Amino acid sequence: MLFKYFKLILIIVFFYQNPLYSKSKDLKDFNSGYLSNYFSGVVAYKNKNNLGALEFFKSSRFLLNKHDPYLERYVYSLVLESKVKQAVNEIKKNFGKNNSRFFEARLILALDSLKKKDFKKSKLYLEQSHEFINGDKLALVIYESIKEYIYIFQEGK
Repeated sequence: MLFKYFKLILIIVFFYQNPLYSKSKDLKDFNSGYLSNYFSGVVAYKNKNNLGALEFFKSSRFLLNKHDPYLERYVYSLVLESKVKQAVNEIKKNFGKNNSRFFEARLILALDSLKKKDFKKSKLYLEQSHEFINGDKLALVIYESIKEYIYIFQEGK
């Protein structure tokens, strides 16, 4: 008898499920063209066509705050096309957001501050970059080299 009631309740629950309740409200402004351009940019980036990737990434800027890896790939493309100043500006605009939490972003900011001879700021950015190394030996070597460079010029020794 208890089993029959349980089956009845389970059947009622299944019939009253409405798929519209699970629909995301964030997709009202979504345009499939943005996604298509982004994927085309990723493919062009992987194929080492940085200029093409940069054009696709620019046309899908809507994803900047929606998809965290977007900024990272966009910054890589900018740097590879020698548009470092623009990459620094993009990182500064998004500083503090989740999408700017990667080693290379802090490294670029540290090098920009180093170029401007602002050793304190450069050291701060470099220290922040240390948390994103995650066992990457090359990143650790870069981190230590720049740390020593800053120390030499800051202390004059």
